[in-house]
Amino acid sequence: MLRALLVGAGVLALTTACAAPGTDGVTRAADDWLAAARAKDATTLCRLLTPAAAESAVTGDQTCPQAVGDLRLPGAGPVGQVEVWSDRAQVKAGADTLFLTKIDGDWRVSAAGCTARPGRPYDCEVSG
Repeated sequence: MLRALLVGAGVLALTTACAAPGTDGVTRAADDWLAAARAKDATTLCRLLTPAAAESAVTGDQTCPQAVGDLRLPGAGPVGQVEVWSDRAQVKAGADTLFLTKIDGDWRVSAAGCTARPGRPYDCEVSG
């Protein structure tokens, strides 16, 4: 019985140790994004985007901060559910869903202001 408890505790410790590092960086990046969205800090929002998402936000002669500043990006609510798959992640925070991608060791937002559409892909204010 004691051996089963120790093996179970070892599996729990291993699972916890493996899961925590992946979600810490994602949570920190999502917190930074949400704080910048609440502050309407478009420059920081652009810095937190993946290059593809920043590029997709821009239309015409706008800069990324101008384009992102015009979007309605929710920033309410704390980070809730976090799911990580290798170098991709999904974070739910309040009414918003964020998608993140790990680039050169840093988590960046690849889509934000996303709302679920049953049976269809998410509808996002910015994505790339």
